Order: sequence, then structure tokens, then C-alpha cells
Amino acid sequence: MDLKQGAQTYEMPHLLTYYECDETGHPSMSMLLSMISMASDEHSMSLGMDTKLVQQTGGTWVVSGYEGELTKEQPTFGDTVILGTRAVAYNRFFAVREFWLTDQEHHIVYAKIKAIFVFMNLTTRRMESIPPELITPYQSPAVKRISRLKRPAKLSADDEVLQKDYQVRYFDLDANHHVNNARYFDWLLDPLGRDFLRHHRLRKFSLQYLREVRDGETVASRVNQPQLVDDQLLTRHEIKVADGVNAVAGIEWDNC
Repeated sequence: MDLKQGAQTYEMPHLLTYYECDETGHPSMSMLLSMISMASDEHSMSLGMDTKLVQQTGGTWVVSGYEGELTKEQPTFGDTVILGTRAVAYNRFFAVREFWLTDQEHHIVYAKIKAIFVFMNLTTRRMESIPPELITPYQSPAVKRISRLKRPAKLSADDEVLQKDYQVRYFDLDANHHVNNARYFDWLLDPLGRDFLRHHRLRKFSLQYLREVRDGETVASRVNQPQLVDDQLLTRHEIKVADGVNAVAGIEWDNC
């Protein structure tokens, strides 16, 4: 197995377990995001930057958005895959990472994902400039402007909407004391129902986090009835707390 491991790029093997996969036997979206987060953490630790060191600065890395695409062929539990990540570029406030999931020989790229990271002060819960000591070890280029991710289309007042409500639980929170980023995908997709999810495959997605969801809050996950637009099946999603929108997403689907 040929793995790239350096300052800017990092790959690691990973054995898919049954609990990382849904009823189809393939990785669920929430687990896929958890796996690429693990690759990001392993990359940082390989450069001497573990969570304790990062938090000594008084802040932490937070994802502000993802976009990505998946191939029709997906791995199944029991397969060994390669998780990869690359620190693409950064400026004062934003850092870009690419992620990929491939087979052991790098022949099949099961997923390609791009993420935008910001640095959040753990006390004020506000974004602040990235500490130089936390970004220079990656040897990624400094740029003036970061290319933006695709902005998901919002739900409209005319949409026929499916909605489910969820209470934020203690176990939805992570070590940064906020809802784990991957948990949002469980909320986003669940209102579509088992029958739809078993017979449709996510092809492309964009997800933007707008506001933190906090412990004890009740979130409303809202999605339009799937619509065909130019022969492409689309859904638009939002996560709301009270009258505020906390996250929005857009997804393109294929039939299984």
C-alpha cells in the first residue's frame, strides 16, 4: 500500500466497520465526515500539533462548510480504504483542505470533499485570525483570497416541506463543546425517510454551517420534497433553531 505522508499531504489506511455503514452496507455520510476528520487530526498530530497544543492557544479549528461528490461504486464494511487529506491554501482567517477516500491501490476515488476551516476562540465562540504556529507546519501556500464553496440554495416559501424535530443530546457534543459537524448529516437526511434513502444514492452535496447548535436546543430539520430539475433529482435542506437558520445544504441524488 503506497501512502503519501508529508507536511502538506497525509494518507492513512482505514478498515471500514459495520457501524460506519448504513443498511446498504456503504459508509453513511455522517461517518464519512467523521472519517475525514480523523484523517485531518492524524495529519496534524504527525506534525506535532495535537488537540492539547491547539487548545493552548485558546481556540480550536471549526469547519464552516463542505462540498463534495461520491462515485456510484462505494466500499462496503470489511474493506480497507485509504483516507487522504491535503492542506490546500490559507489566508488570515480561512484554511482550505481537500479530502479523498480511495481503494488500497488508488484506482477508485470513492469520494472527493473540500472543506473550509476557521479558527474559533473557545471563550467568545467567535472566529479569530489563525495563529501562525498552527498553520505554517503544513507548508500550504498563503493566498489573498480563498475560493468559496458552492453556496446551497435555500428553501423557498412555496416548497412542500418535510420536517422532523430533534433534541440535542449530551452525546451529540464533541470535545470542542459544540455539536459534532458530522451529526448534522444525520439530521439533514433523516426526514427523507428509510424508503427514499435505501433507493437513492447521494452524488453531490454542499453544506454550509451558519450558527452553532448548542446543548439542549431543539433543532428542526426541514427538506423540500425531492424535485427533478433538468433531469437531476435535488433536495434542499436547512437546520433551524427557533427562527434562526443554523445550517443549509443542497444534495444531488441518483437512483440506486
